[in-house]
Amino acid sequence: MTQQRGTQVDQVVTAVLPPRAASAAQARELVTTQCTAWGMASLCDDAALVVTELVANAVRHAGTDIQVSCAHLAHGVRLEVRDGSTRPLRPRPALSSDEGGRGLLLVDALSNRYGVLGDPTGKLVWAELFAA
Repeated sequence: MTQQRGTQVDQVVTAVLPPRAASAAQARELVTTQCTAWGMASLCDDAALVVTELVANAVRHAGTDIQVSCAHLAHGVRLEVRDGSTRPLRPRPALSSDEGGRGLLLVDALSNRYGVLGDPTGKLVWAELFAA
């Protein structure tokens, strides 16, 4: 896992998931289990929703294997989702009648910060959530 912006990581749990809808549930379970194990139960719901959105985006738009990481920070967690697509993330406005299109808005609203790193083999989308 890459540490950006000086983030100090204590422990990391990683899983590689296939590009199918059920992978979002697996990622959610991984994050919920780790948040609880690390004594950060207050972050479980928000972190689970963030990772669900990031994995769903990777399934929908990349169609490649997805690497999901959950890292323990001093005061929170860092979630990372890596896929094999080099297409950039593009948040887009969603109409009230749209069934989707709000994933990155949710990620932005629930995370303390998030970002994306691209390279020739794909991209890594990360989000950090801090305990109050």
